[in-house]
Amino acid sequence: MQDSFKNRINKFWKSFSEEEAQIREMMDNKVEGETLISFVDSILKIAFHKAYFEMGINKSGKYELILTPEGDRSKLMQLHYWLQYAPEHLWEKWNFYSAKPGMAGDGWAMRMYDTDLSADNIIIYPEIDDDKNKVNIEVYCPKLIALDESKRYSMFFIFLDQYIGEIYTMEYIGYIDFTDTEHNKSSISITNFKSVIDKIIDNNNWQRFENPTEKYSGYRMEPNENEGWKLREDIFSGYTSCTPLLNDYYNEDNSRLEEAKQDGLFYGFLFFENVNIPRENIVNFRGDIEDKIVAQTTPYGIANSLGGATGFHFSYIDFIIYDFEAFLAIAKAVLSGYDFEEKGYSDFTAQAEPILFN
Repeated sequence: MQDSFKNRINKFWKSFSEEEAQIREMMDNKVEGETLISFVDSILKIAFHKAYFEMGINKSGKYELILTPEGDRSKLMQLHYWLQYAPEHLWEKWNFYSAKPGMAGDGWAMRMYDTDLSADNIIIYPEIDDDKNKVNIEVYCPKLIALDESKRYSMFFIFLDQYIGEIYTMEYIGYIDFTDTEHNKSSISITNFKSVIDKIIDNNNWQRFENPTEKYSGYRMEPNENEGWKLREDIFSGYTSCTPLLNDYYNEDNSRLEEAKQDGLFYGFLFFENVNIPRENIVNFRGDIEDKIVAQTTPYGIANSLGGATGFHFSYIDFIIYDFEAFLAIAKAVLSGYDFEEKGYSDFTAQAEPILFN
């Protein structure tokens, strides 16, 4: 049987704790970069079949291991879990990150695509989208405008991450447009952008980023009421902390789930019939069941809830699952306390055969 993601993470931290002194020695001795990266990658492979990471020593002399989700929210959830279980004794000499932090200082610049870029080259025009808790930006930068679109966005995202950090880019930045005209309206420098975002968050009472599984957005759908509808096609409203997962499900794209399973990680949902529950109680009823399962899983590193949904026949509770066998046993036990004719579990793939609990 494949090892669970939970066990893989535990084994990684045990191995890293045993090898970290050698890693620090290699960094101090400035061992060839490829040798160092290959060695650390071999340890990371205990947890992840594929990991993108950076290493360094900061100005305070602490060693740093920075993993990056590459802009993928579902990957960020996995890395957040990894970070949560970093042993306390390692933090004395190490900093660990689940995404690239903003580290650019005064005068920082980069060169890419034969283009030199510094903060002085960029003017940002921000616009607050309070409905989505995002900051949309228009960017004036002749050097970037001169590049073709894909290179322009690629270079700007790398530059932006250096100043505000990868998590702020993912969580708080909405759309990004480029303009070839300098505007006569309120603008900011990219060097001040993170502090501006912080003020916007505080002034508008936006949720602060702490755990990516707990930052939700609502959605509404048109249910399929035709005969032969499939699981989740009866949904008319819900909320989620991982919209890409829902998009994959309805687009029948399984690549994200198949990749996660290589690490012993599962995305799935519980379903149970709600036709005999009074409409005004459906959401609270689902919430009570979710609370019972979360209380027995989340504190023990077994699973996190990603949201829930209501359909005309089923209610759904979505999860990222770090220990599938333990989760399934708990879910079965909780749902067995209710007299549902139909209840079960399914992977987040439209073609999956559900596991029925009856």
